[in-house]
Amino acid sequence: MFWMVNFLIIALKFNIGFYLAMIIGLLLSTRNSKIIRRSIVASLCMTMIGFVFIYMVLPPQTLSNLVVINILSYVFGVFIFTMLNVGTVLKNINVKPKRKKNVIQAQSVGGIKLTKALFAGIVALVIVVIYVPVARILSTDEIYQTINVKKVKETEELVSTKETPIAMSTKSARNKMQKMISSVPNYSAYKLGTTTAQVIDGEYVYVSGIEYRSFWKWNRFKKMPGYFKISATDINAQPEFVKTEMKYVPSAYLWQDAERNIYASSSSYARMGAVNLEIGDDGTPYYVTTLYKEYGLSGKKRYDKFKVGVLNSQTGKTIVYDLKDTPEYIDAPLTSAVASSMNNYFGKYGKGWLNSIFTKDDVKQPTSNGIYSSGAVTPLMSKSGHLLYFTDFTSDDAKQDSALGYSLIDARTGIMEYYRDNKGMMDSDGAISIAEKIYPEKKWDAKMPILYNVEGVPTWIISLLDVNGIFKGYVYVSATDSDIVVDGNDAQKTLEAYKVRLSMKGSNNRNTTKTELESISGEVQRVNKVVIDGTETISFLLKGNNTVYTISTSNNIYSMFLKEGDKVSFKANKSKDDKVSTIEDITIEDVTP
Repeated sequence: MFWMVNFLIIALKFNIGFYLAMIIGLLLSTRNSKIIRRSIVASLCMTMIGFVFIYMVLPPQTLSNLVVINILSYVFGVFIFTMLNVGTVLKNINVKPKRKKNVIQAQSVGGIKLTKALFAGIVALVIVVIYVPVARILSTDEIYQTINVKKVKETEELVSTKETPIAMSTKSARNKMQKMISSVPNYSAYKLGTTTAQVIDGEYVYVSGIEYRSFWKWNRFKKMPGYFKISATDINAQPEFVKTEMKYVPSAYLWQDAERNIYASSSSYARMGAVNLEIGDDGTPYYVTTLYKEYGLSGKKRYDKFKVGVLNSQTGKTIVYDLKDTPEYIDAPLTSAVASSMNNYFGKYGKGWLNSIFTKDDVKQPTSNGIYSSGAVTPLMSKSGHLLYFTDFTSDDAKQDSALGYSLIDARTGIMEYYRDNKGMMDSDGAISIAEKIYPEKKWDAKMPILYNVEGVPTWIISLLDVNGIFKGYVYVSATDSDIVVDGNDAQKTLEAYKVRLSMKGSNNRNTTKTELESISGEVQRVNKVVIDGTETISFLLKGNNTVYTISTSNNIYSMFLKEGDKVSFKANKSKDDKVSTIEDITIEDVTP
């Protein structure tokens, strides 16, 4: 019953304006029993309407909401009082009018005062409606400064798909889960819920809850039997249905509704995004949503101050945490909606509100090729195991397809890393167009484009799906040279083939930090030389080393003299899973000066 009492209290707060209107009406009228009864009945009806409104809409108890809704309810209350008491509204005077003329005059005085009260409410509403958007415009720069953004020049390199997992499309994962839903007990009562990415026991996975199909299904079963889990990186993996009872879920009703349970404990905060299913380290399922405080009447927010509502779906217990205190088992306390909002604000208001409307200098907009928040962002896992939200930015000019950079937002800290290659990159729209033209006769869809740094080259990695959402392969496209395209159905093998293709084009590690390089030396066992587009590329093997090293003569002219038996030393990225590595320089004994 806690949620009902809480909702009733909230409804009373949002109806203060209506109650005030009833009191003012009574003060301006003869307080006979008939008018009092009508006012009480109207107030009770409005309280019930308010309760239903709160339950359906879940408005946060922010200053802007309380002021606007109470002004509206006040204006509505004055109007209702007048309509319910037509012909009986009198000025509260001690002497009863003895003549009809006096009665009419008294009614007129009371009506004028009610009209003034109504007019005052309308004026207050107009002032607030004008003030709020103006105040938000004036606070644009202040809000922008709360975005914790790091502009980086060097990005983490994709050396191995084991260290940095390449995820398949969520559409493909959901397709597999949908086919397995018939294995769920009483499956006709349920449907597949939303899919979220997270890390469970060190493995990058997709998780989907199941939801009730209707009120009647909820009323019959009252509990969910479990959720689906599938590897996000293994294209051959099959979904696993994890059996665990879940009572409080988003599609439940009344006291078991997950979203409304969280709201009952956090109604003073605004919500951003839907509730997402997260699995704890001990297997306990939780529903999580991001909360924030609105400041002042304008309702401005801060991107550096978030709260997190966490609901135990088995017990219904809700705890609201500061972002920094969120338990470690919650991989994404910040929802994709937060990342989407942050990207939009960062791209649009970097040089102020006026610039975003008129000159539009350095205004950039996020693309819509992601899988979360209506295409706003795509999740990925970093080498450190953190969940990140990715998106690329493009110009608002439809004729341009160049990327204006990309961002990675940490789903736990909210820190944004923004990277922009000054040499020009193709945006995700262009990459998708190239990928879909590889097999035009099959009409495969290119989904989930993510930009990685491969051998210093910005590279789009895209999933290909058939019309049924079945995964068909990966496509690696250079963001700076659309002629470099490699496809395959294994992420690591396709990466290795792509690196070979890059080496033949004379790629270098211009965006890779020197600290990532390892000193290597040895004796050359095999050498292969290829000339492509006038550039000679040398590939070689060292004795006792299975890695294929490649170098372009454009990087070191002396590399053209490399032969079997030479003793060499150089620096390269080294990984046990990396079969191909491109190097930037080389020292050949008795050859290089």
